[in-house]
Amino acid sequence: MIGELWVLTGAPGSGKTAILAALRDDVRCVDEPARRVLAQQRAVDGRGTPDRDPSMFVQLLLSRAIGDHHEAGRGNGPVLFDRGVPDCVAYAHLLCVDPGPASEASERLRYRSDVLVVEPWEDIYVTDDERTMSFADTLPFHELILEAYRRAGYELVTVPRGDVEQRASFVRSRILSEG
Repeated sequence: MIGELWVLTGAPGSGKTAILAALRDDVRCVDEPARRVLAQQRAVDGRGTPDRDPSMFVQLLLSRAIGDHHEAGRGNGPVLFDRGVPDCVAYAHLLCVDPGPASEASERLRYRSDVLVVEPWEDIYVTDDERTMSFADTLPFHELILEAYRRAGYELVTVPRGDVEQRASFVRSRILSEG
């Protein structure tokens, strides 16, 4: 039996990665495509980063997200993605790149209809090599993410704030009881 594909999305630095780390023993998790693309491009001094070639970055991001979707669909049990294909639409808008290919892909490649959203949370926000946005800059990006999912027909379910285990418990209960 093919499992359901779930998405956890939201502003950068809102705790998605920590929540997924807490769930890895219970649920198959797929890491965020943007972090993987950025790390790979920086390792080879590639142009596919938002600051060097935004269009190439969005293309690489979309390719990675599509590949992740296809790969996850081959397994059993629920799968939880740190961002889905509609996030590529938000990245395209943010970087002033044509969102058409990402919009088309988000219509074709579907996830479970209720998407889990973590809200921006300044108290836990930190920057690093891949996350260079200021907290203030994450807020409009978060709105672009929500809009991309709404336009693609998803219902947004907010993950309540709390410590990592409380948030992971909420996500775990949604996925394992409904998945």
